[in-house]
Amino acid sequence: MSELKNKVMNDEELGSVSGGMTANYRAALDVMAGKYGNGEERRQRLMAAGYDYYAVQHLVNGLAKGYDQVARDVIAGRYGNNEYRVNALRAAGYDAALVQDLVNAMLL
Repeated sequence: MSELKNKVMNDEELGSVSGGMTANYRAALDVMAGKYGNGEERRQRLMAAGYDYYAVQHLVNGLAKGYDQVARDVIAGRYGNNEYRVNALRAAGYDAALVQDLVNAMLL
């Protein structure tokens, strides 16, 4: 298991890790908790901490839409696999690519 994954699994401080979706996911959770401010302040603070602002904001958008539970359902297998999953998510009104990004962020 990677050092980054160990830190996330053990809820340790990640610091300014710029690589890996898991670090971005953690930063997105911190953004949702208000730890990075809003607007330009958020962008500057995330970038100063070494994060890719756009990647983090993409995940924040998904979390704000409630996609985190949908991503957990995907991980549990409730939407199937591959093209079936994409079609099922779209039929349910979800952005399949955004859900998959959240799934990847949760698992990496």
